[in-house]
Amino acid sequence: MLSKRFLLLLVLFVSLMAPALVHDSCAAVRTPLLQDGKKTLLQRVISHPGAYQAEQPGQTFGKQVSAFTPFYVYSRTTVNGEDWVEISPSTKAEKTGWIKASSCSDWNQSLTLLFADRMGRDPVLFFREQAQLNALVTSPNMRATIDTLLRGKDTPSSPLLAMEPQGAALSRQHFYLMPVFEYSDEYEQFGLNMIHVGLVDPGNSRPAPMPAPVQQAQPAPAMRAGIVFIMDTTISMGPYIEECKNFISSSYDKLAQSDIANDVSFAVVAYRNNTQYNPKIEYVSKIITPFTPVGNRAQAEARLGDMNEATVSTHSFNEDAFAGIKTAIDDLAWSPYSVRVAVLVTDAGAIRNDDPLSGTGLNEEELVDLLAQKGIRLVVIHLQSPKNKKSRIVANTRQYQKLTTVGDGNVKSAYIPLKVNSTASASKLFVRISEALVDVLTKIVDQASKGRPVQAPVKAAAPQEPVAAAGYMAERLGYAAYLEFAGKRENISVPRVVSAWTVDKDLDDLVNGKPTYALIPAVLLDKRQLDTLARQISLLVEAARTSRESSQSFFQRLVSLSSQTVQNPDLLQSQPNANLSTLGLLPEFLQSLPYKSDIMKLTEVAWNNMSRQEQDDHIRVLESKLKLYSAYHNDTANWESFGATDPGDALYRVPLTSLP
Repeated sequence: MLSKRFLLLLVLFVSLMAPALVHDSCAAVRTPLLQDGKKTLLQRVISHPGAYQAEQPGQTFGKQVSAFTPFYVYSRTTVNGEDWVEISPSTKAEKTGWIKASSCSDWNQSLTLLFADRMGRDPVLFFREQAQLNALVTSPNMRATIDTLLRGKDTPSSPLLAMEPQGAALSRQHFYLMPVFEYSDEYEQFGLNMIHVGLVDPGNSRPAPMPAPVQQAQPAPAMRAGIVFIMDTTISMGPYIEECKNFISSSYDKLAQSDIANDVSFAVVAYRNNTQYNPKIEYVSKIITPFTPVGNRAQAEARLGDMNEATVSTHSFNEDAFAGIKTAIDDLAWSPYSVRVAVLVTDAGAIRNDDPLSGTGLNEEELVDLLAQKGIRLVVIHLQSPKNKKSRIVANTRQYQKLTTVGDGNVKSAYIPLKVNSTASASKLFVRISEALVDVLTKIVDQASKGRPVQAPVKAAAPQEPVAAAGYMAERLGYAAYLEFAGKRENISVPRVVSAWTVDKDLDDLVNGKPTYALIPAVLLDKRQLDTLARQISLLVEAARTSRESSQSFFQRLVSLSSQTVQNPDLLQSQPNANLSTLGLLPEFLQSLPYKSDIMKLTEVAWNNMSRQEQDDHIRVLESKLKLYSAYHNDTANWESFGATDPGDALYRVPLTSLP
């Protein structure tokens, strides 16, 4: 039993603590303002160069803010005739700051741009004014006009504010922002958009930095290459497996006699198919040998000796090439290498996520994005036997062309078809193709490691002959990797900031009828938005699957499952022909983007009119997207917090092509 003395002490303690408890409860967490007419979308702004954050509106001093930093908006006010915005990088802020409205821009769509790979395109040019860019676009001799601009780029009268460096590049793995403020579709019919952007400048704007103090010469940093062969090891691949072993051994012999013996490493990943069909298939995919330089070749060659052709057939003609690629992406140690090239060798297609025995549940589009995340450039050597049906070869060709798309107006894809009339001659030709690829890549590594600049490949059409095509592709893949290596070596990621007009295509290629993307649109999503997107897509898939086995229609089932998140489930009855987007059955942020998909436009009538196969195709596309979003969620290196402490406020650049 408690004593009276203890009870008195307890009452006294509570009475003394009461003010503090009241104070803590008053420090309520606040949430940002909603965008006009929206129910879930929050207002955002992005800071301008030179902006500062004050503790109170109206202050003429404060903490310097990094240019083009995104913030959420908590309130707006006017002090002495000047508009101010209350901001925080967090969606649940206990403390906020203030920024002048004139020092930031509304950025509610959160659109940003990524630099496309630099294999043959010109550097992106950034103009001070839209009219100056328009003058270039309408120039009767665009190439000559561009050359004139480049010659005078450092003069005070130049319309160029900045340009992407000619001899270096930013990789996708480096987090940078290029927010989109507005765009003009005046030339959309020609496949061109003019865009007003903010830019974390890649390092080629004026003024030039002060020269560094003279120091003792240091050796140039080594540019290292990691090359993996992803081998189909199913029945019929025996001769190519043996030639792969021999080729790697002979490549080690060459490297041992070179100056870059420790700068090039080889790995081998093998794949087959699902072992549920027959356990004697042994594996779906596995690493035969990790990246190994010539100094450790004995161990690698011993492990290669155990790589052999399968002894039993798999469940389909196509094999699980995607599992082999995914194993190479996830399980090899890529970080030491600037040149990251994967060479897939197969005589079959790749099973997609419509095969219930798929090991990845992914399709080509998602793998392309996962490869880009890691900066891995994929080449496919496709062995085409006349024994295969022509229709099957055509389908596999399209599949691998899509998988190896590189976005270059000349290359299009790093796909090498190899006609097999004789296994003996084809396996020898496979070796020559591999030699052409590796010899060019090692030459680039050698040049870069000795501090010599690597010249841009001459713009020309890709040759048809396989060996020449391999060398052509290696030049461009290697050059793109070199530019990113040079960017890191020269530390071009140090932010310099501009606000400018540019275009999303390579102008020179566009004039020549080759629409090459120079900039790739993306949207900045926080973790909560990505998780919401994944959850709603998962509900879509579940509703589509289960509605076939129940009396409820797909849309009724979806509304039932989504009742906690949809904006207004009653809309289904009042708007029977409304689509998924207008019904609020997809995240609201998708509606405001300059992007529309078949899924967003899907109505109940359209769904019911589809065949079962067409419905399955839609479902599988969504399932593949879910796998991709899971990979985004786990891609810790490419999330950025901008000072927010809540992990849910971290931001990720999701390409528009990766949305459902």
